[in-house]
Amino acid sequence: MKSYLFIIFLFICSLGSSQTIGLANEPKPTDGLKLESFGYPVFLGGEQHASFRLSYPITNTFSADLSAFYDTYMLSNRFRSNILLKHYLDENWYLFSGMEAEYSIKKYPGLESQKQVPPRIGVVSGIGYEVNKNFQVEARGNFQINSSSVGAFGEPLIPIPQVYTLKGKLKF
Repeated sequence: MKSYLFIIFLFICSLGSSQTIGLANEPKPTDGLKLESFGYPVFLGGEQHASFRLSYPITNTFSADLSAFYDTYMLSNRFRSNILLKHYLDENWYLFSGMEAEYSIKKYPGLESQKQVPPRIGVVSGIGYEVNKNFQVEARGNFQINSSSVGAFGEPLIPIPQVYTLKGKLKF
């Protein structure tokens, strides 16, 4: 099953990169390495949430993104990281695909109920639309390819082998 999903992933990536779209101008300028980061304040109970995204344009229509998210909760800490390739179809629309890993970090090693589990590994793909430079929307699917008990978005009690999300990002 894992090799089947990996072959489909490679096929979609090669299919997307081999297509030529007849645009009058190049969609995105190559503007170099870009770093974005964000952190939420400390909430009640000591919860913290932080993220960063490192973007590098490979060509005018392709870019590579490395993202990471770190979340602390009352009983556990979560670290999620993904690496994505983006293919811009025009100025606003893009397709993306890549891999994601989510780790559950034991916060209290003495608790019997908190056993260290292997990370959740998933294939991520979807489509995005940049409304303007400060607002973007993405529809994505995340398909788990290993047998970890870590659920998507750190849910430990309900195993979630596949997740579909709609994400909006507002920069200010």
